Amino acid sequence: MNHLELQALRQLFFMNIEEAATYIANGAESESWRLWESGSQPIPTDVIDTLTLMNKKRKQRLNAIIEKINNRIGNNTMRFFPDYADFRTVYTEGDYIEWKIYQSVAAELYAHNLERLC
Repeated sequence: MNHLELQALRQLFFMNIEEAATYIANGAESESWRLWESGSQPIPTDVIDTLTLMNKKRKQRLNAIIEKINNRIGNNTMRFFPDYADFRTVYTEGDYIEWKIYQSVAAELYAHNLERLC
């Protein structure tokens, strides 16, 4: 993963640099994240691994929902949670990263006119 891909994935998950440093890089300083995104410092392996796993989970969820849409299962409406607290009211076991993955999937499906958001 290069520095541009790091930035693209962070943005895909609707995370600012501070959130990414806290939740993906386990509390690293925001400045460290900025250095990784600028290409000035190498990206730690654990950060790459976490983002790779997040992207894999995102693709799995996206594909599962698209399969249901293609099979006409469901009403093509997906909840969109404006904040983490709203997400936790429905997904009580979900963590911050799971919320970001969910929101990214919902936004992509909406952008492709495959789901309405509620």
